[in-house]
Amino acid sequence: MIDQLHQLPLLLGGAIVCLIFVVPTLIGSALLQPVVSRLLRGERDANTVVGLLLNAFSLYYGVLLALLSIAVFENYNKAQDAVGREGSSAVALYNIFSGYPEPARTSLSETLLKYVDEETGPGWAFQQGNQVSTPGMRLVDRLSRELLGFRPDRATGEDLLHGEALRAFAEFIEQRRLRVQAAGTSIPRVIWTVVMVGAALNVFTLWLFDLKRTTHFILGGVLMAFIGLVVYMVAVLDRPFHGAHGLRPDDLIQARQQMQPRA
Repeated sequence: MIDQLHQLPLLLGGAIVCLIFVVPTLIGSALLQPVVSRLLRGERDANTVVGLLLNAFSLYYGVLLALLSIAVFENYNKAQDAVGREGSSAVALYNIFSGYPEPARTSLSETLLKYVDEETGPGWAFQQGNQVSTPGMRLVDRLSRELLGFRPDRATGEDLLHGEALRAFAEFIEQRRLRVQAAGTSIPRVIWTVVMVGAALNVFTLWLFDLKRTTHFILGGVLMAFIGLVVYMVAVLDRPFHGAHGLRPDDLIQARQQMQPRA
């Protein structure tokens, strides 16, 4: 269900999630609210007591949603930044390869270009599915073997260039790891459970009020529509590479264009 919502347009997905929250609330207001409100019948000024409970509960629940929203937004920005940093490190590595003698220069450069083509093409589908591209891994391994197998000539200063290439390659590997790792970060199920239970408790507390049915419809509909929008936003940002609204390899594509235009 969540995967299908990720594929929908933003407005349509948000509307569906809001309906999932609002419709059961309105049905419950019509069928269950009269029964629930009887629990406090006979209590003096019951609405005041329920109002205090709702204020305290809404405060903690609102803080939970706020912290959750901030956390997923930060993870989304980190994922976006990881893609850009990997692209920058790939460009830096390619520029260093241009100083190598032949045939190492052509071999290293072509392997790096093939890697970027893979990760911006078929490999990105693996990234969206929280998986690692096997061809991409093989190209990285090949690049590592070629670098470690190169024997620099100290007389011409190739050892200094090779040392810089190894440092740049280590940075490239680290940025690649961060990008791949960013796809697997998600909110634990226990937190999602707390969010859903908290939404249900919000509705139950509203039903304790002794109000007109129309008032319950308005209050419950507005509250649950807003909670539904927040939950949808969190769900979309929680998986930064997934679905129609996921991150795209634009930074890697720009890096590829800087390295060498495609034939």
